[in-house]
Amino acid sequence: MADNPLKIKVDLSIYKQEVITAAVYKFTDRYFVSQNRVENGIEVTFTAKPEQVVKSELLAKEFENELIDQQIRYDTEQKFGEIRNLIVKQAFSPLNTK
Repeated sequence: MADNPLKIKVDLSIYKQEVITAAVYKFTDRYFVSQNRVENGIEVTFTAKPEQVVKSELLAKEFENELIDQQIRYDTEQKFGEIRNLIVKQAFSPLNTK
């Protein structure tokens, strides 16, 4: 794979750029990764680091699963982030001891 990088096109109408970058980050310990804009998507290129033995099919499936995971995290943050912020604010607010 070092000589033959794996290229995966990700559709921006399905996944946000922030989601793609978060998913890509999970693989940077094992691969050199780059992102390039193409038509209506992002082309992600994975190149194995020298010590890494890789099966391209497995990597593609792992990346697809990570995209779904990161999209769910993003969607949850968009829906419920304000609630979390209110809880944290309340939890760390000073106590009134009168």
